Amino acid sequence: MLDSLRQSGFCGELQAEAALAPLTTWRIGGPAELLATPADEPDLATAVAWANEQGVPWRVLGNGSNILVPDRGVRGLVLRIRKVLDRLDFEGTTVRAGAGALLPALANACAERGLAGLEFAGGIPGAVGGAVIMNAGWHEYELGNLVREVRYLDEEGTIRTFTRGQCRFGYRTSRFRGSRGVVLQVTVQLEEGEAGQISSLTDRFVESRKTNQPTHLPSCGSVFLKPPGDFAGRLIDACGLKGHRVGDIQVSPIHANFFVNLGEGNARDVLKLVTEVERQVLERFGVALVREFEYWDAA
Repeated sequence: MLDSLRQSGFCGELQAEAALAPLTTWRIGGPAELLATPADEPDLATAVAWANEQGVPWRVLGNGSNILVPDRGVRGLVLRIRKVLDRLDFEGTTVRAGAGALLPALANACAERGLAGLEFAGGIPGAVGGAVIMNAGWHEYELGNLVREVRYLDEEGTIRTFTRGQCRFGYRTSRFRGSRGVVLQVTVQLEEGEAGQISSLTDRFVESRKTNQPTHLPSCGSVFLKPPGDFAGRLIDACGLKGHRVGDIQVSPIHANFFVNLGEGNARDVLKLVTEVERQVLERFGVALVREFEYWDAA
């Protein structure tokens, strides 16, 4: 498979049976049958076209947050775009950000230029592409509210441009979630402000995350979406599950909606703990929690 992709004209890095755990924020999971890091956007399109022609399943890996990789790994092609599609272009109060750029890096770059609106993103780990797909946010702030347009490589290999209205942003979702394709770039519209004040506010979001979340241990971020009129963390805490663990996966004593890897955690134990928490919350409160992370099946 590696040789076939190379012969198709792919120029980037290729690695067979590549470890994925170090590339995820949970530090969990087995290998990818083939890991490809494209050299640029056309190289990414080459890989997608090859996979489609060969009938090879493919998926995209950004910063590795909000995903759980099976212990046995995944078959097919994994396309890693972090630090590849990471260009930032500034024009007045408009910013075009590549999908592989890190969201905090984008927030800091905007703050340095006196551009306001993305301060909340300084406290959100993840790549820009994943942030668009998930409509990443912090309480009342959401990325989708700032989006002007999104460039997208669809599953057929066609590059399309969607306006904000066409993106169908909602709470932790968009038209891109669950679709087969690749977010390439997002254009956001910001406002002029004072660089020092914007940087200070960005830093406060970062400090709030460090204070209220277990940032010192590997996790996927929030495990569950916020249920209507409540918070998943509050419900889990009310069940007395803070500190509860299966193997080396623990419900964080700091924030109950974060399940941390204490060192030797695996996907099997994550799923056991998630299922147990879901059961207890449903039995006690009648609330069916919805998982925020994506589980990569092995196929």
